[in-house]
Amino acid sequence: MIAAVHGAAVGGGLAIALASDLRVASEDAYFAAHFIRVGLSSCDVGTSYMLPRIVGTTLAAELMLTGRRFPAEEAMRIGFLNRLVTRDELLPSAHQLAADIADNSEYGVYMTKLGMWLNVDAPSMRHAIELENRTQVLGTFTGNMTEAGQAFREKRAPVWKRM
Repeated sequence: MIAAVHGAAVGGGLAIALASDLRVASEDAYFAAHFIRVGLSSCDVGTSYMLPRIVGTTLAAELMLTGRRFPAEEAMRIGFLNRLVTRDELLPSAHQLAADIADNSEYGVYMTKLGMWLNVDAPSMRHAIELENRTQVLGTFTGNMTEAGQAFREKRAPVWKRM
């Protein structure tokens, strides 16, 4: 899921952006964990889970405890965004990012997303590598690796098998 953000992404809007796999924003976007400013907690709709994983615990603590707005430029600098573009480039940029992902096999995209998020909480690198190894072995049964090699030799785009 790709969030294309312009204007305010605060509270629940911030949580939706955080829950997205990738985030593209226009220069007029800003973000905030504002619930703390109305007497509630900034821990809402998964913000306390996702924000520290994306920007680190120290910065997440500041953003959540102060509730301050942070502009798109800062969001890009701290690793919250994948791309920062003009308002006119927002949807084309998000669509291009989606197309770049869609060029890959369904299995590869699904298992990369699953493995990455599972391994964020892996107890050790050994556990992470074991999951990766199983995923790669299973992937060989899709036939997509053979198709990729043949497509390369024939100088064409691969035709991926669906899951």
